[in-house]
Amino acid sequence: MVNPKDSIKYTSVVSRKYHFYYKDLEQQLSDFMSDVFKLKATIKGPLFYSINNIPLDEMMHAEFFIPIQEDYLDVTEDMHFHSYFCIDRMISTCDLADYEASTETAYGELLHYMESNYLRQTTPIFHIVSGDRTLPYLFIKIGVSAQSAEEIWL
Repeated sequence: MVNPKDSIKYTSVVSRKYHFYYKDLEQQLSDFMSDVFKLKATIKGPLFYSINNIPLDEMMHAEFFIPIQEDYLDVTEDMHFHSYFCIDRMISTCDLADYEASTETAYGELLHYMESNYLRQTTPIFHIVSGDRTLPYLFIKIGVSAQSAEEIWL
């Protein structure tokens, strides 16, 4: 089921961009979190990441984000500190199954919803990691806007 009114809103967010082989996602996420802990940051929200390309060559361009408690943090040169991170007007779905196998289905559901409701994608696809070890789940979110009449009829 698609939630048509979602957003991502956090204060004090640390992020880093990555380029890696898609099967190395978990290792890259682990490395990112390890580097955040080395900065002595206090985590206050869920890890989330954006997929910034279609990995046709199995290589992913992604950006990992984590909200922290501190109002400011000196980060390494390849990291970014965002005092506020906000994306409004998003649609989302929740993926409870095996991520690798079911993410494609979740993407299809969101893309079908966009097409049926004359929406166009305005952001990369975001994944918000939630739950715990016994019941992990993933929110998949995409920023959207209404298509113009010209876009609809083309």
